This record gives sequence, structure tokens and C-alpha cells, in this order.
Amino acid sequence: MSLDEIGAPTAFPEWRPDAVHLWLEPADEGSGVRGPTTLPAITGRPQIELPRSVFDCISLDGLSDHPSVDPIVRAQLDAGVTFRLLRFPFSLRRPADGCVREIVFSVRLDGQEGSGPPRVHSIHPTREETHDEVATDVALQPQLTLGSLGQVGVGRVGRTVTARRSRATVVGLWGELGADWVLQAPDRSAEGLHGTWEFLSVVRWDGPPGPLSAVLAVSATVETSRRLWTTKRVEHAYGPFELMESQAIV
Repeated sequence: MSLDEIGAPTAFPEWRPDAVHLWLEPADEGSGVRGPTTLPAITGRPQIELPRSVFDCISLDGLSDHPSVDPIVRAQLDAGVTFRLLRFPFSLRRPADGCVREIVFSVRLDGQEGSGPPRVHSIHPTREETHDEVATDVALQPQLTLGSLGQVGVGRVGRTVTARRSRATVVGLWGELGADWVLQAPDRSAEGLHGTWEFLSVVRWDGPPGPLSAVLAVSATVETSRRLWTTKRVEHAYGPFELMESQAIV
């Protein structure tokens, strides 16, 4: 599958949160706990679910001849630069007591020596507020940067991509080596944050994509009626694995 086809939005395979399970542990004493220090047992704490081993990926090589692609990007594609659209999903199960008010979800990328480092070219979302669980259509702009379909409009390149979001106010920040998304509950209701989010990133290599390594990390702030506590940052490492074959949707 490629994004140069006209038609319905491109859909990644459905991701089900049944892979890597990580409990969010309280931070060290004195690191953000306010109120009584008695905290819930591990089974009552928030739980994060991450992909088991690989990330779904869409090749953007087929866009080199698309008339709307920026001339500089087209020249890069012709010179052998490759772009891939990667999905980084995670799910959050709420704690037994209280709710999650904030999550920081981080992605760090690395490549094997000799293949050229992967570089983050664009991410989505960078700013978004969602009040329900939705499927969002994300579009590519001529520079192969990402934006919502409403933002990009008729200037999009190829087909849109569908990503799932749960209710949250999201701010995304990125550099060449990775990205951070900060999620906050959009209101002060007892519901807080829970559900599934799928974040997208266009990643570029100066040549053919080499084996990719990545680290996903999560931390959170939890609120109950009697206390506010922060969690330790939990991490899960992936790779190195190839994107060119079974992991790529081309």
C-alpha cells in the first residue's frame, strides 16, 4: 500500500493493546507526592500497554512523482533519501483509585552504525484537543510534513491516514532524534485520561532505511481525592529490526 493512490483513507492494521504491559510505579519519595503517602497496591495503579516488537510503517517512496510534492523534497527522493511514516501507539488503563491527569509519552530513535541515522522529519499531532474517542484523518503536506485534514485541505499529497485518539489535550514536541507528546485531561472531571492514542511520525534516512532501534517511555501524574503523585518513567526498547520487508506497508 502506498499514499500515492487516490481513494479512501489509508488505515494501519488495527492495533490491539495486548502486548507489552507496564505498571506505572510511584516516583521516589519526595518526588511529587502530595498528601498522605499511602499509595495503592500495584494492581490498582495505572497500566500502560505498548506494541510487542515492531512499529507499523508506510513507505512514501511512491510520492516522488506526485505533482504536489515540494521540488526540494522531490529532489531529495530522486537522490536516494527515503521517508517512512511510522505509527507509535499506546493504551492507558486508569487506576483503581483516582485518575490520570497528565502523561508524557516519548519516542527516541536510533539506527545501526553504517546505515545512517534515522531523523524525525515531522510528527502528528503537535497541538490537538479531543473530547471523545475518535478516528482522525491525517494528511501529508507538499514538504511531507503532517497535519490534520482540516488544516491541510486541498493541498494534501496523496491519501490521508487514519489514526485513533482518545480524549485529551495534546502538545507534541520533536527534534531529529525523537519526539515527546504531553497529554492532559481536557477538563477536571473524575474521568481523567484513559484509552488508546496513535501518534504518527515521518522519519527520513539519507539512503535506504537501515535496521531501526527505538525506545518508548511513559510517565504520568495521578490524582485522587486525597493525594497527587507522579510516576517513575518506564521505558521499553525495540530493535534493531528491518522496516523494508514485513514491517512496511508498500
